[in-house]
Amino acid sequence: MPVTSVSLIRDVSNNPASARWTELYRAYLEPMRSFLAAKYPSLEPDDVIQETMVALFERMPRYRYLPDEKGHFRNYLAGILKHKAADAIARRARAADARESLRAEAQSANENAVQSEAWRLSALEVAISQLLADDSVAALHRSVFRHVALMREKPEDVARSFGISRANVDQIKRRMTARLGEAVRKMTD
Repeated sequence: MPVTSVSLIRDVSNNPASARWTELYRAYLEPMRSFLAAKYPSLEPDDVIQETMVALFERMPRYRYLPDEKGHFRNYLAGILKHKAADAIARRARAADARESLRAEAQSANENAVQSEAWRLSALEVAISQLLADDSVAALHRSVFRHVALMREKPEDVARSFGISRANVDQIKRRMTARLGEAVRKMTD
């Protein structure tokens, strides 16, 4: 770290608009970069240096240069730099935690959706079995539904093979699908 003149410190402390801030910044820029590269190589040094300079600018009106009592200015600046580096590390850790949390939530939501879909498909299979075994449903309706909805035969072919109209096939399919949907809703609610 360079030796800073007392007049430079006094000028930036007493006048926030002093042109000497540029001089102070230039004097300490490379030493701050070197310090960060050695101690915190994973950090982006320019961001930390910028935060350090903002903090220094805010604190300088209250700063009193007393090297024999409080130590040298370079130690004061290094202390701010260390705190800003620690803040950057903490922010990065929080961001990583937040990303991990979002990833875990997304994975959990995906797993829940998969489980929900599996449950719905299981309920559908059970409801189909129950519907096709229900003696209160006409055997013709069960057979027509099996051929059209489950075996995916063309409605015209089913109508011809059972000797009924195409409209009747469609009506049976709609009614059986509605009953099936109601049964699934009861199981999944």
